Amino acid sequence: GMSKNRGDQKHPIKSILAGGIAGAIEICVTYPTEYVKTQLQLHENKLIGGKPKYKGIIDCFYKTIKYNGYLGLYRGLSSLFYMTIPKNAIRFTAFETMKNRLQDDNNQLTVSKRMLCGI
Repeated sequence: GMSKNRGDQKHPIKSILAGGIAGAIEICVTYPTEYVKTQLQLHENKLIGGKPKYKGIIDCFYKTIKYNGYLGLYRGLSSLFYMTIPKNAIRFTAFETMKNRLQDDNNQLTVSKRMLCGI
């Protein structure tokens, strides 16, 4: 058959960067809701002047922004970056490497090979 068209392969650095950037974006989008969830869990039983610190999700968002600014929703984020960015970089690179080795002459993957690559 034909030889594989290797011109379509991504350089490993591109996969590493794409994975790292995707991980960073994922964190920035999802972290505020995780932060609020954690705050509600931590302050569930703590009363301030006989009342709970937060009335609910919206109140927690509002008070966090009011007293700490929008960046208050991202407190504690840096420790998550140290783990998530490298994890996603490795995941993207591993997928691209496996894909390049398993694709057919038309640069296609069967469903089973796609699953093996990690999709």
